[in-house]
Amino acid sequence: MPAPASESFVYNPDMRSLNHVNLMVDTFIANANVEDLRATIRTLLATTPPSTAHAFTRAARSRLSNANASSLPPSLPLFTTSASLSNLHSNSGPEPVPTSGLHDALAHARCLYGAGMGLAALRIFAAIVRVTLGMRWSPMGPTSDVLSLIDAEICQAIQSSKEEIDAGRGEGSSVVELRALLQESERDVEGWGGDFPFERALGSLECWKI
Repeated sequence: MPAPASESFVYNPDMRSLNHVNLMVDTFIANANVEDLRATIRTLLATTPPSTAHAFTRAARSRLSNANASSLPPSLPLFTTSASLSNLHSNSGPEPVPTSGLHDALAHARCLYGAGMGLAALRIFAAIVRVTLGMRWSPMGPTSDVLSLIDAEICQAIQSSKEEIDAGRGEGSSVVELRALLQESERDVEGWGGDFPFERALGSLECWKI
């Protein structure tokens, strides 16, 4: 069935008006599966002028900015504890394990920095880093792996943030906040003898003078 009329709109790059989507196109959008929509969008952006991609990212930013972009998605806790892993690492206490809530938060952050909202993504990463303060994890466990992944993700968001600031769409308060949290995390991890997982991200932020 076609989507409700209130959802049947297309973004106009010049921002002067919103027009109704063609009924048949809207029927496809409302009923296509996620992979078909992804493939269609990628083909569209790869085979049209660069202005189409710019319009697409502006539309994405408009959508995300109206959806409380800087907040963590309301989902499960970011980490839980695993009884089996706790037994393996009893000397360091319960082992934290990433949950689907963390993966939802990372997907949200990727949407943000992918649409050119790196500064909002940094606030999501700051919330994640804050949760890890006081945690301990084994060097070969799932939490160590996901924190290393987050380190790389933050670096991507930093690049997006630089482009955002250069374009005059934001300022650096979230950069300063995340830098301070990463420095606190480094001290915290050193205190219990762990390997600091956000080394690349902290290095990039310390080199970025704001």
